[in-house]
Amino acid sequence: MEETIIPVESIRERDVDLILLEELSTNNSFCDWFIRELDLPILTSVNGAWRSISAFGLGETDILFSYNSNNKKVFILIENKLDIAFQNEQFNRYIQRLNKYLIKKDCDDAFAILIAPKLYCENQNDFENYLTYETISERLKFYGTKRNLFKSNLLQIATEKLRRGYQPVNSISVQNFWHQYWQHKEEKSPTLIMKKPDIVPHNSDWPMLYDHRLKNVVFYHKLGQGNTDATFKGFPEEIEVKIKENIPEWAKFEKHGKSFSIRVFSGHIDRTKDFKSQIDKVNNGLKNLDRIRNWIIENKNLLQQR
Repeated sequence: MEETIIPVESIRERDVDLILLEELSTNNSFCDWFIRELDLPILTSVNGAWRSISAFGLGETDILFSYNSNNKKVFILIENKLDIAFQNEQFNRYIQRLNKYLIKKDCDDAFAILIAPKLYCENQNDFENYLTYETISERLKFYGTKRNLFKSNLLQIATEKLRRGYQPVNSISVQNFWHQYWQHKEEKSPTLIMKKPDIVPHNSDWPMLYDHRLKNVVFYHKLGQGNTDATFKGFPEEIEVKIKENIPEWAKFEKHGKSFSIRVFSGHIDRTKDFKSQIDKVNNGLKNLDRIRNWIIENKNLLQQR
């Protein structure tokens, strides 16, 4: 009978905070794995981890993790989410806090990351760099100790809680914007493939587009950021280096965790506002996505391995 009873009925975000805080404070092996998994600057020593850090009147960081990468101090600002939607401007406040730390020279480099169940991570459009509960749970299981197996089980319970209760809530205003965007794209750039919008949650801000000729390349129009990206997923380091070395002067190279992008800034767009009043920026974004795509197709030889 005992084997069928779970240790706790429900896990809250605070419980996960404490699991992460303990691992980041006491387990150097976990810290090293954590940094490598996020593809952040190499860890050479740990300074510490702290929970619920308020700074600069710009809200709260769930966990602040500090480590050294050779002679540089690095701050990781961690947002932990289980099943509650982002607060208004929450991601932007993370970026503002991060920049304040850099300006004050509290650290030499800083990153904002999300930790959440996979379902949550894949249905948000703010944090480009994230680590899922499932991945962390598997790592804790890997250690094999009774303590870590117990904590791995707690994360599995948390993940199951979200899976049972997750229901995307449609936003009428954002849905209207996305529908008009899709219709306009069909007229202006019909060869870029975009799924017709259905339910569109309020925080949906990155229309995803594809070209069937370019496997494992996803095009994003990141409306609020103003960026138009072609993101390469699952490519080896050799190809990443070739793209970075040959990127045209009108574009930027951006690294995110295990993927990378070719990026062109196209202008900030507010998905909650009128579509027609922002159509010039929409057109500029579509033009830049086409420009990036055409460059990739013209330089497909860069995607070939030796």
